[in-house]
Amino acid sequence: MSESRWVPVKFKGQEVFAECDAGGELTVRGGKVAIVYKLGATKSYATFAGRLERIAGRAPVAGAAAPPKAGSKAAKSKKSGNDDVFGGTREEVADAGLIHVWTDGACSGNPGPAGSGTVVVMDGRKTEMSRWLGNETNNVAELVAIEVGLSALPRPIERTVVVHSDSQYCIGVLAKNWKAKANGELIARIREQVGAIDRIVWHWVRGHEGVELNERCDELARRAITARGDWDADGPA
Repeated sequence: MSESRWVPVKFKGQEVFAECDAGGELTVRGGKVAIVYKLGATKSYATFAGRLERIAGRAPVAGAAAPPKAGSKAAKSKKSGNDDVFGGTREEVADAGLIHVWTDGACSGNPGPAGSGTVVVMDGRKTEMSRWLGNETNNVAELVAIEVGLSALPRPIERTVVVHSDSQYCIGVLAKNWKAKANGELIARIREQVGAIDRIVWHWVRGHEGVELNERCDELARRAITARGDWDADGPA
């Protein structure tokens, strides 16, 4: 791996390292900046510069990590390992005739100012929902995005619902029966909603890989943080 320069930044409330030049300016390739979760990591990711929060007083450091290059295999999503499906099939994940609930949460600091973003696609209509949560953790923001989406569905829910989330935590506590060590009341409310749905499919998608509605949910969550308020919109899918 080549020696690169990296500057500590905040990404979704977590400290990561972003590729930069000797002066600390972020290096943008194809509109995105390479990030690694620790120096020396063998895998890097790419996200938009606007999603990175600079940390005052932190200087660039040298580290061995290979940023993804445009057109290279590392810059492209692999067919496997970028998503998982629980309780259903990949055909259902792609079925436009089902109800699809796309979700994401964001916070500036963890905990910190937080927001959730949700997009519900149903019967040719797309409903976007952005919620301001005050100071919360990223996990709460991710969970609330799911709760908001499920709450918006008309009752009774007699069709298959596909929930798309980039949070392994949410998929774990809601689809894999992980023990909830925190956020018990919120998780219990969501589980109650899930129990009222005839069939639910959980789709974990790797975040910030250019998946359109995952990216849109992230934008909605950040909009809530910036506006310090809620926002809804409805229109054709």
